[in-house]
Amino acid sequence: MNFFINSIVSILISCYILIELISFLKKVPIKSIKIYLIVFTVLHFMGCFVFLSIIDKQDNSIDAVRFFNNALETDKWTNLVGLGSSFMSFLIYPVVKLGVRLEVLFFLFSTISFKGFLIYFNSIGVDKLQLKNKWLLLLFLTPSLHFWTGFLGKEALLLLLMVLLLEKIKLKTFDWKFILIFIFIFLIRPHVFFVLMIALGVLFLVDDYFTARQKRNLILFSLICFSIMIPITLVYFLGIETLNLTSMNEYWLSFLEYTDNRGDASISLRNTTIFTRIFYLVLMPLPFLYAIQTKLQLIVSIENIYYLSIFVLAVVYFFRYGLKFKQLNIELKYTLIASGLLIILFGSYLYNLGLGNRMRIMFFPYIFYFLIQTIPQKFRNE
Repeated sequence: MNFFINSIVSILISCYILIELISFLKKVPIKSIKIYLIVFTVLHFMGCFVFLSIIDKQDNSIDAVRFFNNALETDKWTNLVGLGSSFMSFLIYPVVKLGVRLEVLFFLFSTISFKGFLIYFNSIGVDKLQLKNKWLLLLFLTPSLHFWTGFLGKEALLLLLMVLLLEKIKLKTFDWKFILIFIFIFLIRPHVFFVLMIALGVLFLVDDYFTARQKRNLILFSLICFSIMIPITLVYFLGIETLNLTSMNEYWLSFLEYTDNRGDASISLRNTTIFTRIFYLVLMPLPFLYAIQTKLQLIVSIENIYYLSIFVLAVVYFFRYGLKFKQLNIELKYTLIASGLLIILFGSYLYNLGLGNRMRIMFFPYIFYFLIQTIPQKFRNE
């Protein structure tokens, strides 16, 4: 019976992928871009299978296995109500109880992120991809991007949700679906929700599209949300039962102890500044600046050379041609504000290089969205 269910689900997912891809390729007039999108698709699902191939070598503490086992071993669905990891187990509980295997869930979640990428490409302008800077488009062929969005994890869902959020902002559609996206982000990663909400508040304040009344209403709505959701986060996500300064200080000290020498590429929170950690988050490891110890670190270091070249390109371009923030489209302003705040957030508690590589999934797509839309294919002779 389980074999039948998993076969049916796998076939349905495969059919969905093919239909989406074929439909998407019809929008693309240029053969080279069609090949690019096909290569992207192959790499994306290869990331899923690579993760599956090494999962037996990992312990049961990795997120995907933990989410699955919690759902499998729990008798009542309501016992999994919660935030973060609990919500992930809650989300997959029905299909796990139906007999869907972990491998099929990997396939499902990689499809969810694949859909997010397609929406992302569509938002950029898939029919005009040939006019975009090709060097920037290489981001979507980097292995890490597909490795971290190709398995049963929060990143696959967050990628889709954050792309949908950006699309809503681009279209200036602040409806119930917009609120629902924020609710799901809160349930998956509360701290990311708060940062994206703050970014939205900053956007409302600096953008002329919004009236004084809309800005006032947003501030009131944000204050209500924060006053309700911050205590919920502290209690149900961080596990701080008593909301006072002593309890919070004890949590911080225990977190520092937990993160000491965490993994092969640990970063000491006690002995580094937030600026150092932000550098590690965005660009490390780099060859000659970091002792490469594993094949994975070698791959990531090569990716980081690419990222460094992109940031150099961006600095040169904007230094030469300038950047007028007020003239940017609303979604471009949001990508800048949100990615900047997310980098500060993750840099504040980065304690492992591998974790940093994973965190990038939540701000690199926004940074590259901005760069792809602002830096043309050729600008030297302009």
